[in-house]
Amino acid sequence: MKNFSLQQWLVIVVLALLTALEPLSIDLYLPGFIDIAKAFSTTIPSVQISLSTFLGGFAVGQLLWGPLADRWGRKKPILLSLLIFVVASVACIYVRTVEQLWVVRFIQAIGGCGGIVISRAVVTDYFDKTKTLKIFALLALIMGVAPIIAPSIGNAVLSVFSWQGLFGAMAVLGAVLFLLTILFLPESSKRQASNKDANVVKDYLQILKVKKFTVYSLIAGIVNGALMIYVANGPFLIMEKGGFSSDMFGLIFGINAFGLMIGSYLTNVLQKYIATNKLVRYALMFMLAVSIAMLGAIYANVSIHIILVILFFYIFPMGILFPATTELAITPFAGTRNSGSASALFGSVQLLMAFFCSMGANLISDGTVGAVGLSFALCSILAFVIVFVKIAAQEGLRRQSVH
Repeated sequence: MKNFSLQQWLVIVVLALLTALEPLSIDLYLPGFIDIAKAFSTTIPSVQISLSTFLGGFAVGQLLWGPLADRWGRKKPILLSLLIFVVASVACIYVRTVEQLWVVRFIQAIGGCGGIVISRAVVTDYFDKTKTLKIFALLALIMGVAPIIAPSIGNAVLSVFSWQGLFGAMAVLGAVLFLLTILFLPESSKRQASNKDANVVKDYLQILKVKKFTVYSLIAGIVNGALMIYVANGPFLIMEKGGFSSDMFGLIFGINAFGLMIGSYLTNVLQKYIATNKLVRYALMFMLAVSIAMLGAIYANVSIHIILVILFFYIFPMGILFPATTELAITPFAGTRNSGSASALFGSVQLLMAFFCSMGANLISDGTVGAVGLSFALCSILAFVIVFVKIAAQEGLRRQSVH
């Protein structure tokens, strides 16, 4: 990371903050759920729907911003997305019913996702190919830090303001990012004019035909699905089965997030010696081995504390897989007119696969630790099978070329 100029570092900082906007927008208002429920005379599950609508808006919005970034360039769509985010954040302050909050959070997510989608395209536009993995690893690191600090920021805001202050903080963050984007983010796209008559659906279909993109997008989605399964079952594993307090839950959650961050950091070190596609393969092998060890430990009725230690090592390789799969999926479109659309489709495929994995975990769930361990193992097996099929297909093509 020493080879970056001051201007490049400023760009990296802006991209990192844009990337952090989504996890901050999710986790920052979690401490206010009880207050919001009281304000609207409703239940906490009803307030939680606003989180679901946010994720839905995030999935839909990604498909919109990618083509806009390819047509208008990178900077204008980012500014427009941040403007929508700020206006929606302010609107959240003035909602009068929880149903209104659901709708406005959906709109807020559509604005907030623009930055993270277009940031991936900016990385491939602006930086040399030898540096893109380093940037993606750094962005993954930020994605790991943001969920840890967001609840603490939310609690700090709540100690001074009411729950409306949480959305006020989001509006301020969006406004600051709007100014930083104007001041420090250059226009990196050089193919704006060629996209005026682009067919969005056709472009997305063409992108999906690139096997490298499809394979690594699917893997990223499955790994993200495994992470979502962990997030959903974390309280069950740590507090209910582990018997830890809510304070210890936060600490253990933070330790696991730190493991993810270590993985992201190691990506920069390992990529000097190991090709990125091999790095993905080795990380998936490690993840699969740990998931099998976890299942064995669960069915051997070992202490839940040992299982939680094993869980740390299951999460750790995700820190390697997120930046590595992002680079492998997105870089084939670097400098092309579809780089923004590729970034958007990558994010949407990732969310879609995470949704399917989470739903599958819910279907096999029976309220036991074994069902959670089985979900982790199935995700690892599925991701590894996809890589294995890809390797087998490549070997088949090599044999054909030889004969």
